[in-house]
Amino acid sequence: MSKLGFPLFLRPEARLQGAKKLLENGKVRQGLRQLHTLGTSGNAEGQFALGELYLADKDVPINPGEALRWFQKSAEQGYAPACQRLAQLCYMGLGPASENRTTVFDSMPEQGEPDYDGALYWAQKSVDGGDADGMAMMAHLLMQGPDNLRDPERGRELYRRAAEAGSVQGLYGYGLDLLGAAKNPTERERGLSYIRKAAQGGLADAELTLGTVLEYEGGKDVQAFGHFMKAAEDGRPAAQMKVGIAYYQGRGVERDVSKAETWLRKAAQGGEVEATALVGDINLQGDGTTPNFLEAHSWYRRAAQSGHTGAAVTLAQLVYNGMGCAADPVEAKKLLEFAASGGNAAAKKLLQSLT
Repeated sequence: MSKLGFPLFLRPEARLQGAKKLLENGKVRQGLRQLHTLGTSGNAEGQFALGELYLADKDVPINPGEALRWFQKSAEQGYAPACQRLAQLCYMGLGPASENRTTVFDSMPEQGEPDYDGALYWAQKSVDGGDADGMAMMAHLLMQGPDNLRDPERGRELYRRAAEAGSVQGLYGYGLDLLGAAKNPTERERGLSYIRKAAQGGLADAELTLGTVLEYEGGKDVQAFGHFMKAAEDGRPAAQMKVGIAYYQGRGVERDVSKAETWLRKAAQGGEVEATALVGDINLQGDGTTPNFLEAHSWYRRAAQSGHTGAAVTLAQLVYNGMGCAADPVEAKKLLEFAASGGNAAAKKLLQSLT
């Protein structure tokens, strides 16, 4: 019996399962220690499991730099799932090249520009190893990547193979491709059937797409809201904005301004600029209560700083008329000039009236 609690004669596969079971049972220190033993001894699957652990932010604090290190060790041995993870990280600008920009005190590699060549290299390694998610990643690069990488025909074939192998990303990508090329209801339904399978597999982006399709068809607000909510609860800002709008307008769900603002704030925090402006609208309108000009100013300013010209126009009118602040025609004019430079017709008209 070793000091770590498992017999020395156990095969690596059994040790790995034992470590995972310890983690599942809440024995994090013992499980992590066993995984480290496997990883440092060169077991590729154990190294991959360590990478996943440090990326999940569940049993141990998230540490993408440490995750990257273990993924790279595993991938260099040809372990296909680790190659797929490295392809993803390269695509996000967090691949091995980013590790060179960190110090020993950093837990998060500095995010850079997407490393398409690195992503393609590791995705191909993953495909060679038969990994279905790697096929989907490779397909995405070939169909959505830079022009010099594109090969749509091969990308579609890889999406098909990934879908047949059960990859949710493969199901989603193949479904989107079929949907985009559909020329009749039968072909359209075929594409949607793959996207539904991806949603059933837990893919939030597929839920968002299904909600958007139902919303576009009209008359299916309740079903659309259900899909949006699933994606929103999974943290998708675009879906959170859809849920917020649905609550505000009472589309597919009982109207609730408080819940609308809650979801729109989440979407705004996730980078949805339109949601930021909408939170400003809710505070300005009051909706049965006294308008909160200070909050409205704050949200409109945030939206304007992110390039939202409509928010800049509304803020300019508030500032010009001294609503919730001291009147400031000079700032109002600057806001209108900014909005007009972005092509906002209302801003141009207001500037003419000021002149």
